[in-house]
Amino acid sequence: MSVIVRFAPSPTGYLHLGSARTGLYNYLYARRHGGTFILRIEDTDPSRSTDEAIAQIISSLKEMGIEWDEGPGVPGPHGPYRQTERTGIYREYVDRLLASGHLYPCFCTPQELEAERQKARAEKRNWVYSGKCRRLGADEVARRKAAGEPWTLRFKVPPGTTVFEDMIREPVEVDNDLIGDFIVQRSDGSIVYNLAVVVDDVTMEVTHVIRGDDHISNTPKQILIYEALGAPVPKFLHMPLLFGTDRKKLSKRHGATKLEQLTAQGLLVEVVRNYLCFLSTEFDESMITWTLEDLVRDFDVERLSPSPSIFDPDKLRWMNGRFIRQMDDDELGERLVVYLTRVGFYGDPVAVEQVAAEGPQALAAAVESAEAAHRPATEPTAEQAELTKTLAPLVREKLEVLADFIPLAGFFFRPLAFSDEARERLAGTPGAAATLTQAAADLRAVESWTVAAIEALVRELPAQLGVKRKAVFAALRLGMSGQTVTPGLFESLWALGRDEAVARLEQAARLLD
Repeated sequence: MSVIVRFAPSPTGYLHLGSARTGLYNYLYARRHGGTFILRIEDTDPSRSTDEAIAQIISSLKEMGIEWDEGPGVPGPHGPYRQTERTGIYREYVDRLLASGHLYPCFCTPQELEAERQKARAEKRNWVYSGKCRRLGADEVARRKAAGEPWTLRFKVPPGTTVFEDMIREPVEVDNDLIGDFIVQRSDGSIVYNLAVVVDDVTMEVTHVIRGDDHISNTPKQILIYEALGAPVPKFLHMPLLFGTDRKKLSKRHGATKLEQLTAQGLLVEVVRNYLCFLSTEFDESMITWTLEDLVRDFDVERLSPSPSIFDPDKLRWMNGRFIRQMDDDELGERLVVYLTRVGFYGDPVAVEQVAAEGPQALAAAVESAEAAHRPATEPTAEQAELTKTLAPLVREKLEVLADFIPLAGFFFRPLAFSDEARERLAGTPGAAATLTQAAADLRAVESWTVAAIEALVRELPAQLGVKRKAVFAALRLGMSGQTVTPGLFESLWALGRDEAVARLEQAARLLD
């Protein structure tokens, strides 16, 4: 049997991480088994569905490296791929179910249904539809339709039980009496999700349905529709939902819940992808740098756990840092240039530093706002890009996310400035004025501007000035950057260049006059 899977997001908002993982698992399963991966847009709620959300979903999937065999932009034999374009197909299947006696008109008003619910609540029992309209005769139905009464179509749930197996769970058995006759077509003629999704899966020949376990309650209803149509029932895999570290369902209160927010914080997309993949399976550190091809090769649903998955931002950052430290210098440099361009750093380093100081979420929010307003990012000058690449190996060990570059190395890209705290620390450093003055003079005169020559010169200063090495290093670090944490001291002086390094040390010395 040829494997066909589908990923069917609703474009009522951005692609959150849980849905991104579902799309990833469908893709991996299809590729692992040489099957077909279909992207389908379930936009049957026109009041909430937007073209912007569709574009964002497509962009996020592509950024993760997920390509579909059929779907928007990739036509195939199972289209169209938006539910709003499949209305005629749904009508055909409604007619089939009516002809086979599996549907009936229901004239119950919202008020009547609410009264039933209230009664069930008072009797402390679960509510299911009473089925009273199922007993209406043909003449009564015709009369009420002719009178213009609004009506829906309900599915006749047969007696007995519905059983289905899940690829990672124990079999599920549901008493059909607890399901009750359910609506498949609204009074305005629109098709309800449970019917639409079955018709879509039948006509697209879907063999495996991989989705979140919040759909488990829908599965028995959908199986009944498959059976009524005489269609093969696909295999189901219901993935555990994502929870935050507080053991509550992942939501906006946990911070970044979509890919773009995470990458705006400086997380690498392949790390996010790998983390999502490993949340429900075994993991070891060697998997951090796996490629998409590695994931396809080793993806095995039998290794997946049905237990809830905990999304831990700290672990994700740790993984990201490990990945960064295994990147070569050129790749890290290129990644930093792309990232810093996106966050607007090259256009206004000072402003971006200020936002970054508020935390990664503040930076992500600023980026999202700029992108939503379609404000183009400022491209770096050749000198800025080259400096970024030069600094990449110097900052690597201190980076967990790419955003860490900004507070660490932002001083290279802006004029020297001192906060009140930095000025006080510099003034309180023993021998700071003499250290800065002497170092500036010696560096101006050094013959070879190399890291080794700079290090040799600086290491002679404590004995030369009678100042402790710690104080000398602190004065120079503060003097060249205006901050206490920088890349390596000698490497930083070298990267600034002779003229800039000397000018900054002299400026800092004057500050102490």
